[in-house]
Amino acid sequence: MSPRSSRSETAWALLVTCEHGGNRVPPRYRALFNEHGQLLQSHRGFDAGALATARLIARTLSAPLVGATVTRLVVDLNRTERSATRFSEITRPLSDEERDRILQDHYRPHWNAVRRALSRLRERPHVTTVLHVASHSFTPVWKGCERRTDIGLLFDPQRASEARFARIWQRELRRLAPELAVHRNAPYRGWTDGMTSELRRALPAARYLGFELEVNQRLLHDASRWRRQRRAIVRALTAAMEIASSR
Repeated sequence: MSPRSSRSETAWALLVTCEHGGNRVPPRYRALFNEHGQLLQSHRGFDAGALATARLIARTLSAPLVGATVTRLVVDLNRTERSATRFSEITRPLSDEERDRILQDHYRPHWNAVRRALSRLRERPHVTTVLHVASHSFTPVWKGCERRTDIGLLFDPQRASEARFARIWQRELRRLAPELAVHRNAPYRGWTDGMTSELRRALPAARYLGFELEVNQRLLHDASRWRRQRRAIVRALTAAMEIASSR
């Protein structure tokens, strides 16, 4: 999707990714998870609902989607290679050679696919800005405390273009789904170690906006209501892109 300014031949392009879309364990590592079935089904194993949301956004807005379904307990695709937490307590004890094999087979292919998709979008005629939306979800209760955020928009507040877009998206989402608690940089901060933060290092603020869309998994419990709310997220994103790209 490329909202276009009526005043100039410029456009925004959208890229959708999902780093924690499933809890699949590659056959080579299944024995490691024989005693961890419950953990795989939990929020530590994957982001429930995130891939479905990513697919809806991509399909509705005709945007490319780069998604992954290998469990984050094998390797966390939303961590940089230098992060000490990219491997879980299950795979961290593996040999250096085996961990490098995991990076080669499951981590780097996803990151490379995202970078290629970004490059293709930036090469399109008239495209000035790529908006990257990474779809995630989070557990409703953390360390015994119930989280009040329904939808979190994570970004880097030091980038004026991202801060401005976050305000617009939040405003549009509150207008379309006033029952949702939509917060900026909650329940996490948008500038910590991760994919969008790493891509910001390589791309100028005027050309790349990196957002993580965080959905409270509590919303998934009411399927009918969640379908309506998901559509509101997409409509709000569409409206925000139209507004931001026309200024």
